[in-house]
Amino acid sequence: MTAWLDSLSPIWLHLTTFLMMFLEGMGIPGIPGVLPMLALAESIHAHQTTLLEAILWGVAGNWFGSLAGYRLAASALRRLPARWQRVARSRRTAGIMRRWGGLAVIVSRTVGSLRTPVTLYAGASAYPWRAYLLFSLLGAVLHVGVWQTLLWRFGPEILQSFEHMQAQVLPYLLVAAALIVLLLVLKRRRAHDDTGDVEGEPQN
Repeated sequence: MTAWLDSLSPIWLHLTTFLMMFLEGMGIPGIPGVLPMLALAESIHAHQTTLLEAILWGVAGNWFGSLAGYRLAASALRRLPARWQRVARSRRTAGIMRRWGGLAVIVSRTVGSLRTPVTLYAGASAYPWRAYLLFSLLGAVLHVGVWQTLLWRFGPEILQSFEHMQAQVLPYLLVAAALIVLLLVLKRRRAHDDTGDVEGEPQN
């Protein structure tokens, strides 16, 4: 894996990181943005790129994605029923966002379970655009900066541990997968035989 990562062009890794972080920043769950960041960590150690470049590409993707998510939520709200619009823009909602909105936006850049609702809710509740620009940028810098730095610092150890674990565990995983397939085939055949027996019974 290390040799394969070393052979990849850094520009493609930067573009992949930007795209992954953009989608993650929009609030789409399940985006594995850490994978290209881990690959970039190996490229940094191979002197094919720099830590600063990796952080800048990741921050740009995460920030622009969060801004796109905000705009999409604000646009989608106008297509919802009027009752839902009143709830999203109520005084209570505005008060909560005014008091805790900045902290929520910053934390949501790192905490995946908060990223989607905070991004969408900020746009739907008309949270101030300038404040969202600032706090989402700060959150993106903290999120990408910390993670990319940690992966750069400990990335080789993570890859070596993964390769060692892969060599040790892979045979057992293959055996387990073969047993699961065999059990499924036997279960399906037994169910088919039982169905055939029922259909073949004479009726009174």
